[in-house]
Amino acid sequence: MPDLIRRNPLTFAALLIGSLVLFRLIAVIASPLNIGPDEAQYWRWSRELDWGYYSKPPLIAWMISLTTNIFGHSEWGIRFYAPIGHGFVAFFLFLLGKKAFDIRTGSWAALIYMMMPAVWLSSNIISTDGLLLPCWTAAITLLWYQRDNATWLKAALMGIAIGFAFMAKYAAIYILVGIMLTMLIDWPTRRAMLSFKGLATILAAAIVMTPNILWNINNDLATLSHTADNANWENSSFNLSNLIKFFQDQMGVFGPISFLILLLGLLFILPKTDNESVKKDRWFLCFVLPALIIIAGQAFVSRAHANWAASAYPAASVLVAAWVLRANWTKLMKVGLAFNASIGLLMTAMAISPSFADKIGTSNSIKRARGWEASVEEIQKAASAIEAQGIVFDEREFWHGMDYYGEELDAPPPHYLWQRHNTPHAFAESFAPIPKNNDDIFLIASLRPNFIARMREDFETLEAVGRIDIPIGGKHKRHFCLYKATKYSPVDRTRDYEIRMRDLNEQCPFEENPISIK
Repeated sequence: MPDLIRRNPLTFAALLIGSLVLFRLIAVIASPLNIGPDEAQYWRWSRELDWGYYSKPPLIAWMISLTTNIFGHSEWGIRFYAPIGHGFVAFFLFLLGKKAFDIRTGSWAALIYMMMPAVWLSSNIISTDGLLLPCWTAAITLLWYQRDNATWLKAALMGIAIGFAFMAKYAAIYILVGIMLTMLIDWPTRRAMLSFKGLATILAAAIVMTPNILWNINNDLATLSHTADNANWENSSFNLSNLIKFFQDQMGVFGPISFLILLLGLLFILPKTDNESVKKDRWFLCFVLPALIIIAGQAFVSRAHANWAASAYPAASVLVAAWVLRANWTKLMKVGLAFNASIGLLMTAMAISPSFADKIGTSNSIKRARGWEASVEEIQKAASAIEAQGIVFDEREFWHGMDYYGEELDAPPPHYLWQRHNTPHAFAESFAPIPKNNDDIFLIASLRPNFIARMREDFETLEAVGRIDIPIGGKHKRHFCLYKATKYSPVDRTRDYEIRMRDLNEQCPFEENPISIK
């Protein structure tokens, strides 16, 4: 093995990364967990390929379409690509760290990334981050190679990588921010980008992105509008606790010791670094700090999910690797990697054996991916009991669960998502609107007691008929309160309507029971 490392380090790195990817791929195939609501939504998109979708660019739907056409529409067929994409990220980071610093830095960077708790988790589910980050890392790797020796091929490939990053997730905008910052502080980058080869990069990226831009223009900027809605600036609160929680979440994303080293490096290593190394450090910080700072600000003024700053961590993996070696913090880093690996193996064990999660009291973390077959089967039985022509949900998660697992049933009734606002605010609201002003009987499977009074306004009749409680691991259950409704005719969501309905709640009149239908 030492001979192989010396003779061909790229092959050795690829074998190690590939082995870990294979391990995670086996776990994906072996897992009995249901697909989650977001995964079910992406699967639905994959059935009708397009250049864009309600809340995301199209790359995730294209990838699911590819894997399901090869392996079938099982849960693992949908998730098949998930661990593979992170393997590509690790290999690009090995190349980047090796080129920018040395082979040890590249090796540490790949290992730090592959051991990230968020990467362990993301390797078990299909998500847009798993598509964004390989494209992102390929782009910044090619940018570093361009600054040393620009070629037309690398310029074109870099543009294609940037374009596909945007086709995966609009968080790719931070690539452009990082490139502009590096151009300001780094002469080789500026020389590479302010050239005809740099123009080729821009043109290649634009060619890849243009179909999605045109799709957005032709669909009232649907995806961009949803992205703005997610920011939720209308309800800004300037909450310090949200900011603190964001940084706590980042420890969970990157790993507590890895994130601590990143912060300590900024304070104690960067100021003492020689001029040549500090130029490289600042180059990498241009791809780390923008996402962290902007999303931290977003968390402070409104809210932010833990993964919204995920694009910071490929470059952070290289930077932390360089700092660990420079400061001789390898023992601390090994402790951090061992901790991350133990968390990752625990996640894998829970994914392969949900009963293990029940035994150790962690079933809450996987409850959204359990019990969907039973939920769908019992809802269909309830619909048949009242001779309903359609099933209505007031929560998009349940609609997506019915959409995927309902296909296994014999001719289930159509299922719809009740529309909370005057205009659709979820994909299912526009994809499966409730038919208006007909004599159909609907079964409403409700999660939200604060929506029942609102729905009474939209239906001619609405009466409670039962309740379903589905075990989803441990002491957790999925609760549906069931209502029979007729003639849907939604009222206008005026300001007076919102004021009148704001505090109205109707708790389910039926006691908790495994299944109770009137």
